[in-house]
Amino acid sequence: MTRSRIALAAAWLVAGLALPLAAQNPGDLDGDGVPNPQDRCANTPRGVRVDVNGCPVRAGAQPAAQPQGAPGGPAPAGKRARPTPTLVRPGVTPANPGAALAAPTNPGAAVVTPQAAVTQPPTAAANAFTAGLAMPPFAGGNDAARLEYVRTLAKNLDSAIVTLRGVFRNTSGQPMPGASAPSSLSARERERWGRCRDLHFDLTTYASGVESILDGLSANPALQRAAAALDTALTELDATAECDNVSSMITAPEQWDPWAEQYATTARRFYADWYGQARTTHERDRALVIALNAVLPQGRALPVPSGLPRNPPYAGAAVR
Repeated sequence: MTRSRIALAAAWLVAGLALPLAAQNPGDLDGDGVPNPQDRCANTPRGVRVDVNGCPVRAGAQPAAQPQGAPGGPAPAGKRARPTPTLVRPGVTPANPGAALAAPTNPGAAVVTPQAAVTQPPTAAANAFTAGLAMPPFAGGNDAARLEYVRTLAKNLDSAIVTLRGVFRNTSGQPMPGASAPSSLSARERERWGRCRDLHFDLTTYASGVESILDGLSANPALQRAAAALDTALTELDATAECDNVSSMITAPEQWDPWAEQYATTARRFYADWYGQARTTHERDRALVIALNAVLPQGRALPVPSGLPRNPPYAGAAVR
């Protein structure tokens, strides 16, 4: 090869490396290196480290060893990496910003249970995907402050899961039949997936919240064990991520082809797994309350949340 051809080839190589990742790979709209069909977390901010599913990896975590199947394909066994609890997505507007408590006819209206906070959840910020039930990590403090944090987390997690169950109460537990495009979905169905998406992002904050206090509970072995069991359940509560996928299908249908097949498969995958995962998490939360009450000061004990029914909240559902 002549020097001029070598120089020209080098110039082409440098020019190619200088292109943004998204330009080099037009099938990767957010430029995170994961093709759109395999990207489980759309619109990842630039520069954020992601796993093989295209989801943000929390600090210190190892990316998942095998990719999550694209919508329409089977999901692999094992845990999915816990996403970083980022509630704001640049450039994306939620379907219902600022939603807090609403009338019972609104699917997924935030439920404040008797054992949870008696005040309304805070209004969500613009462009924030939240149902107003997010939990910040422990800010630090003495043992008394840590126990109060666990107390708040336990009662509000109960509210979040009871709210999630309410989102799908009296539904069919199946994708809407004949839905060939987002316009085929009823307004109530679109609202339902948006509310579930908001709760999904709120629930990711509980996983980080529990993790932030685990090491400080070593003086209370029973409480530490209960918190660790809840941490595991929260990590495995990943079916709600499908609500984010369906919401993305509704707001950006051009990225999901064939749309009807993707919607139906993703919705079925959610319905197959979410209630069992949510119920397990709720049981771990109840166990945490019991262990916590043994060490809380007098007058600060929490009522133990009522257990969820074995049946999912679908019309005519049978015990699984």
